[in-house]
Amino acid sequence: MALLITLAALRPVMGQNTPSAYVEPANRAALVSAAAKEGTLTLGAGETFGGLAGAQLIQQHIEQTYHIKFEIRYSPVGGGGAFLRQVAQEVRAGQTASSDILFTANDRSLPPVMQRVDWHKYVSDLPDAAVVYDRRAVKLMTELVGFSYNTKLIAPNDVPHSYADLLKPQWKGKIATSPYQGTFMAFLGLSNAFGPPRMLDFVKRFNGQIDGIMTCGDIDRVVSGEFLIFGLDCGDHEVRLRQRKGEPIASIYPREATEVNYISPGIPLTAAHPAAARLFITYLLTPEGQNDLWELTGQDSDLMRGSHMAKVIADLRRAHVNIMTGPQGTGLDERYPQFADFEREITAIIMQGH
Repeated sequence: MALLITLAALRPVMGQNTPSAYVEPANRAALVSAAAKEGTLTLGAGETFGGLAGAQLIQQHIEQTYHIKFEIRYSPVGGGGAFLRQVAQEVRAGQTASSDILFTANDRSLPPVMQRVDWHKYVSDLPDAAVVYDRRAVKLMTELVGFSYNTKLIAPNDVPHSYADLLKPQWKGKIATSPYQGTFMAFLGLSNAFGPPRMLDFVKRFNGQIDGIMTCGDIDRVVSGEFLIFGLDCGDHEVRLRQRKGEPIASIYPREATEVNYISPGIPLTAAHPAAARLFITYLLTPEGQNDLWELTGQDSDLMRGSHMAKVIADLRRAHVNIMTGPQGTGLDERYPQFADFEREITAIIMQGH
């Protein structure tokens, strides 16, 4: 079957009222039937699900698995956080959402604009821990946040393995970081990591080591040797994908605390195709869908059986790395409102002078 991927500029329908509550199909078979009637999924995302190639592959596999015609109208979006806020604004205004999927609930401001879904109706072996934000999002992919480094320019015996190692004089001026460190480093303020005073002390000292600010999409600057180390990065999946291409890059997982976050998608209240959105996520929670994500993105969910990321995490724990759950896509920010203060303080320090 020819793939029916349509690149489209996704425009909200102005002036629509928020639709009445969606009636959940009774089971996966009923969901497949409902999704087939809709026939289309509008998907706005960057590389979260593998970009255009991912949309093509996932569409093909959904059609083959469920024996339906399923068109994914994919549109790439830049500035993920900006797009998430845009969709949230559309929902609050009663407009049709620009995407049937909110690709991740990265903080507590987004779940109120997302639908509650009984995911266990469709994925019977889904662990309860995978469902977050009062059933409005589901943990689909696991990411470990650490540092990326150039394996050609840093000898194996010199590789830093801790936050303390990164403060050594030999790395001064050779490290780049991103403007997102308030979000990434906030978990260090928890008591089982550094705690607030030690966290702020580390951030101030680490800021003295930095020679540049770059985004996660600029990892080529580490591969080229412009910077030897980058971090905290946006997850080890980018390193994993580049290693598959033979590029000289690897990950550092700091022993004191390495953060686990999740890509936790949900469905906007005003999604045009709520059944298709449910089927898309349901498929990606199956073993076949998880394998697709691993091949496409270098990530799967450590909570699902057969997970590659579960083995990565288990190996790190055996190596005495303190693996800690961070706030992104986990609901942890609801229990720890102080994260917002940590983020502001860290961002102010890191961006000072850069």
